[in-house]
Amino acid sequence: MMPWLISPFEEARAMTPAFDRTKIDFLDRIPPDRGRCFADDAKLLLGWVADAAALDQPLQASQIVDRHSGFLKVPGTAAPTPIGDLAGRYRLLRPPYKGHDYYGVTLGLLDEAETVTAVVIVNRLFRLPVILQEPLGLCTDLWTNAGLLLGFQTAALGAALAHADLAWTEAARIGVPLAALGQSQAGGTAQLQIAHLQASGATAGQFGFVTFNANCAPASVRRLGLDPRRVPGVNFAKDLDPGLGPHSPLANQVGLQIYIHPDGSGGLIPQSSYWRAVLHPREHFLDSFNSVSLAAALRTALG
Repeated sequence: MMPWLISPFEEARAMTPAFDRTKIDFLDRIPPDRGRCFADDAKLLLGWVADAAALDQPLQASQIVDRHSGFLKVPGTAAPTPIGDLAGRYRLLRPPYKGHDYYGVTLGLLDEAETVTAVVIVNRLFRLPVILQEPLGLCTDLWTNAGLLLGFQTAALGAALAHADLAWTEAARIGVPLAALGQSQAGGTAQLQIAHLQASGATAGQFGFVTFNANCAPASVRRLGLDPRRVPGVNFAKDLDPGLGPHSPLANQVGLQIYIHPDGSGGLIPQSSYWRAVLHPREHFLDSFNSVSLAAALRTALG
């Protein structure tokens, strides 16, 4: 049997957590005054990009995204993302990348001198909250989920990989690290983008993902000839996420897993149980991380 056709259910059960510092080398390359808060900024940027996409906001290169950039109202069932706690300042490096129902934004993390210190890919979230506005887009997202899970490339995933190539070219040109962000389906996409760069021979230690309750994507990563455990990046997984959490048969196992416990702390070993998780379906959603300090969780988990 071809290695990328291994059942993702068997894949998840076969893997065991392991700590490898090189998986987060890219975070260490972000200047300390920005890197300490980057994981917490990541969750807010994901929500902001989802809001901008739902509003079909005309984003342009050089536009600044900071804690004042939030929207007052968005279509669909989700509330606008409160980004008042966004610590960094970001500049759009190009208009949103769109193609085959993929939507991604390329941002530059700025320092005090307004110099780009990292390039950030932000992938649009799963479009369930805007199902009435974009029913066909939601169907595309479901097809993308199937591709990630089973290891085949959809047109949307192909566009996501093309976006990753463009972002990496920019990061390499100015000599800064690259991070790809996503949650759930968008998280699996971000992990695949980084695996794609790794397989293409991009400079090790200069790129990685930051994801939240990411979709199960080991089959897609193995199709590139890679060991999912060796892909650089960190996935924050809620112990009580019944769909993609550590007790689920679809548990994510790409890169470094940091489990967020019910008390908001983080660790390398999950707690709780699947039967408790099924009572907390909202723990899967991005806004369940709003009250969690991911910087503290990362610091605690890594000692």
